[in-house]
Amino acid sequence: MRILLISVISIFIFSTQLIAQDSLDRTRIIFKSGKFSNSTHIEVEIHGVGITEMMASGSKSFEGARWIKFSKLFSYHLSDGDGLKEVYFKFKDVDGNESKVLMKKITLDTTPPTDISVKIDVPTKYFTDPNSLKVGVILGHKGAKYFQISNTSAFHGNKWRLIQDEFIEWDLAPGDDGVRKVYARYRDQAGNITSVVTDEIIVDRTAPFGGKISINNGEKVSNRQDFNVDLTFFCRQADSMLVAQSSNFEGAAWEPYNTKKSFKLSEGDGIKQIFVKYKDLAGNQTQTYSSSITMDTSAPQNITLSIDQGAESTTNINKLVTLELNGDDAAMMMVSNNSSFQGAHWQQVQPKITNWKLSGEADGKKHVYVKFKDDAGNISRPIRASIELKRGF
Repeated sequence: MRILLISVISIFIFSTQLIAQDSLDRTRIIFKSGKFSNSTHIEVEIHGVGITEMMASGSKSFEGARWIKFSKLFSYHLSDGDGLKEVYFKFKDVDGNESKVLMKKITLDTTPPTDISVKIDVPTKYFTDPNSLKVGVILGHKGAKYFQISNTSAFHGNKWRLIQDEFIEWDLAPGDDGVRKVYARYRDQAGNITSVVTDEIIVDRTAPFGGKISINNGEKVSNRQDFNVDLTFFCRQADSMLVAQSSNFEGAAWEPYNTKKSFKLSEGDGIKQIFVKYKDLAGNQTQTYSSSITMDTSAPQNITLSIDQGAESTTNINKLVTLELNGDDAAMMMVSNNSSFQGAHWQQVQPKITNWKLSGEADGKKHVYVKFKDDAGNISRPIRASIELKRGF
């Protein structure tokens, strides 16, 4: 009878162990990022019964791994390098029963889609349909799963969409005629997002209304030393045009109508004005249109820099000095303790900088450098001021 009782108890214990191990073997492992991750750091969620300890490793042998206290949610670090990763798990209960080795796969992908582009699919750069602003858009990408498209670079209100075809229909932004832009960006299954790509088109659905001219796409200032500018023209139904720097068009000759033309201005800085009028096949001429631009080819002049009002030395224990600066027509300045200006940034011009810290730890001759830039982008030569640091230690 006693032997039978022991056998029954043994069978019961063995059955209990099997049940416990089976429960551990049914533990569910969830990678919060899904089947893909764009980071080596992943969040793991564990769903199981009776677990007190667990072990995770990128190796089936669990080399270097150790048992840790069970946590339903914990962070795991994948090995470096994109590709498919296998993560192995073991679980243990309070009685020391261990699960079998469980394994779950995840793909590490830290590289955004490549070869990205977006193209408005029209035969010319003009869109003239009077009844619709719908255009075809060609999506260009390699490795993308989703795309986002918008008429603004902010993508406000535009959701991610599954890529089902390389060609889609899209409505350009409503409004008056003019330039329309389409922006796109792409995302892969791991969540890597590309930079923004864009394409543009000119919407022109308006009946003839006169002519236009712009210089350098509407820039107000140019610093080109050769005094060349790029002109843009527009006039519906025009066949020829007359372009000159004088309103009486002295010396100018009619030429075929074009939307763009390179033009050499008269030399010398200052405001330059260009005039144009258009003519159709019948010889009817428009009124004269004009545009102006300011030529500024000279860097800021009369640039100065002084330290502590030109003092020869300073004893400031913290190496702090006051800089006084000036540059005619300067809008920006760059200040540095070294002639390479390494680490320095352009900043708004100011006549004085207090508490400027000199470089180096030892006393001796110290130098400060500055250069100036005007609104046209002309940059002055760098200048230097010096002062002797004498702290006596």
